Amino acid sequence: MKFTILSALLTAASALKSNSPSAKSMVSNSRRAEDGGDYDYSWIVDYSLVFDSCYVVDSYNFEDGDDNGIVSTSLVKYKMCETNNCMTGCTGAEYLVPMDQFVNSFTEWQMNDQEYQCEQKRESCGCDNDQVDDEDACEAQCYQAAGMYDMCVEAEDGDDDAYVFDLQDWMECTEIDYESDDGTQYYVGPKCSSNGEKINLGVFRDEYCTEAHDDGVFNDVYGMSLPYSSTNIVAENCISCTEADANNNGYYQDKELTEICDESYATSAKCETNLASNLAYPIEAGCEYIQRIEISSRGYIAPSSAFATTMAVIFGLATSGLAFVAYKMHMATKVRKINLNDDSAVV
Repeated sequence: MKFTILSALLTAASALKSNSPSAKSMVSNSRRAEDGGDYDYSWIVDYSLVFDSCYVVDSYNFEDGDDNGIVSTSLVKYKMCETNNCMTGCTGAEYLVPMDQFVNSFTEWQMNDQEYQCEQKRESCGCDNDQVDDEDACEAQCYQAAGMYDMCVEAEDGDDDAYVFDLQDWMECTEIDYESDDGTQYYVGPKCSSNGEKINLGVFRDEYCTEAHDDGVFNDVYGMSLPYSSTNIVAENCISCTEADANNNGYYQDKELTEICDESYATSAKCETNLASNLAYPIEAGCEYIQRIEISSRGYIAPSSAFATTMAVIFGLATSGLAFVAYKMHMATKVRKINLNDDSAVV
C-alpha cells in the first residue's frame, strides 16, 4: 500500500507511534463499569476471532522533541463473530490492535493449539500397549496417516550446521547475521502485505523494519528462501475464544478464554455496532478511529474506488463551475447597480 496520506486524517487518526504511551492509551480502550471495576467481557468466550486486514499508517514523530521525521505504525483489524456462525461470513464487531502484539499472540496460540492437537492424536493412536514393539514408530505412522506428521514430529537434520528456520526468532524486527560490503545491515520482521490482506515476513534496511529491501538477502545468508514472504503468518479462518483442555474431552467444564482473545480484546480499539442486538452495552468509542485508520492507511483503496473517485472529481468540478457562474452573476449585478447611479445614466 504505497501512496501519500492526507495529513489532516493522519493528525486525527494516527499521529503516534504504536509503542508510545499515547498510542497505547488510544488503542487500549477497555471500558470500565460504573462501579469502577473492569468491564466484563467474558461473553467473548462464545465468539471466534477472525483476522480481517493489516494497515500501515505514516505519522510524524513528536516524541521527546526528537526530529526523527516520519514513522510508520502497523495495525491489525480483526473481527469477533459468534462461533456458531463464524464460517458463514458474518460481519461481526471490529477491533484494532498493534500488529506486533497480534502476531505474537497468534503464534503463541498456534504453538499451544498444535501441541494440544498432537497430544489428542497421540492418545488416540493406541501405541502405548504391550503389543507395540516400537512406540515412536507407531506414533509416527499414526501422525502420518492423520496428515499431522510435519506438525507433531520434530524434523531431524543430518547437517548440524544447517540453518533451521523458527518463526518465533523473527516475530520482532531482528538483525540478520550479515553485513554488506558497504556496511549496510539488514533486518527481518513482520509487515503488512501490499494489499493489506496478509501479514508477511520481509527484509528491511533499518532496525525498525520500515525500509523494505529485496528478500534475496535472506537466501544469500541462510541458504533458503524467506518463509512467509508471500503466505500469511496468521490464520485466515475462525479462532475459537474457548480454551481447549486435553483433560476434559477437549473443553473445560467452565469455559475459559484463550489468551489471544483475552489479550487482543482488552487492549483494542473497539467498534461493536454490529453486535448491538447481542450485547447490553456495546462499545462504539473506537468506530470513528477505526474508520479513519482505514482511510488514512497507505494505499487504502475503498470498494468501487474508481467510481467514487470519478464522482468526487465530477462533483468537485461541478461545484467549482457553479461557484464561478455565481461569482460572475454577482459581479455583473454589482456593475449594473453602479452604472445606474452614474451621472451618465440620467436621462
